[in-house]
Amino acid sequence: MNLGRVQRDDEPEINLISLIDVLLVLVLFLVLTTTFAREARLNVQLPQADVEPRTLPLKPLEVVVDAQGRWYVAEREVIGTSADALQRAIEQVAGDEREQPLTIRADAKAPHQAVVTVMEVAGRLGFADLAILTVKAER
Repeated sequence: MNLGRVQRDDEPEINLISLIDVLLVLVLFLVLTTTFAREARLNVQLPQADVEPRTLPLKPLEVVVDAQGRWYVAEREVIGTSADALQRAIEQVAGDEREQPLTIRADAKAPHQAVVTVMEVAGRLGFADLAILTVKAER
C-alpha cells in the first residue's frame, strides 16, 4: 500500500465553453436589438406628380415696419393704423396672387404688435411663404 502523496500531472484548466455561450448570447442580443431599431423607421412612399413646377416671381412682396410701427407695402406707406388698412394695401399690390413669398422687414425697435399684425393679415389673406428678414449680428 502506497500511502504517500500521489502527484498528478494535470494542470488546472478554465472551462471556456460556458464563457463562449454567454458571449454568444450577448452578441445575438445586440444584433437583434440593432435590427429592431432599423425596422422601427417609417417607410413612406411619396405620391408622384407629372405637373411641371410653377415659377414664382423673383421679387417677393415686401412689407416694411418702421420703428414707429408704420407699415409700407411695396415701398408705399399704408394710410391708417388698422389691420383692415394693411389688408387693403396688400390686396391692392398682390392682387389675387397668394403664392408669391411675403417678406417682413421690421426695424429692430418696431413695436411687436405691428409685426404680429402683418403676420396675421398675411395669414388671413392666404400667404403661405412668409419670411422675416434679419441681419447677421456682429461680434
